[in-house]
Amino acid sequence: MDNPEFRADALRTLSQSVTKINGMSSRLSMLSQKLELNFNDMDLNELAEESVSDLKGYCSCPVSLNLGAVPVLSADRGQLHKVLENLLMNACDATGPDGKIIVETSRHENWAEVAVRDDGCGMSKDFMGKNLFRPFQTTKKKGMGIGLYHCKTIVEAHGGRIHVESEEGKGTIFKVLLPLQRQ
Repeated sequence: MDNPEFRADALRTLSQSVTKINGMSSRLSMLSQKLELNFNDMDLNELAEESVSDLKGYCSCPVSLNLGAVPVLSADRGQLHKVLENLLMNACDATGPDGKIIVETSRHENWAEVAVRDDGCGMSKDFMGKNLFRPFQTTKKKGMGIGLYHCKTIVEAHGGRIHVESEEGKGTIFKVLLPLQRQ
């Protein structure tokens, strides 16, 4: 403890550990809280652009945008940003530096869709059927398994749906469908 470099390193390590524990506690407490949404008119394409921009520095592979003609919809922008952020981070983790990710928006009848497509490791049909969207189920070594559960909760609170297509070794597509008219 007499070595100043050792003390500085120990304090840095402790600080990082406390930050991680606080983040985990915050994410876990969200599971027990009732989700409150603040609906406002928003542009899904702007949200997609912002989410991709916010990802810079986290993702080492290229992320491209393919934005379609989507009308303004009534939604909670902050909550949907969390959904896109989580889907993009998962895609980055699955692809690695040589992969690619595409974020697409489109309109299908009375639904706005945002899709996150990657060419990463994919998921097994067994995992998708039994564990996907369930809390504390993950394929990540450092994951907690609450991100996709929370995403599904947010999307369903908007009256929407989330679909996934995946094949091991070929990649994954998450499609978030949001109603253009609130119920």
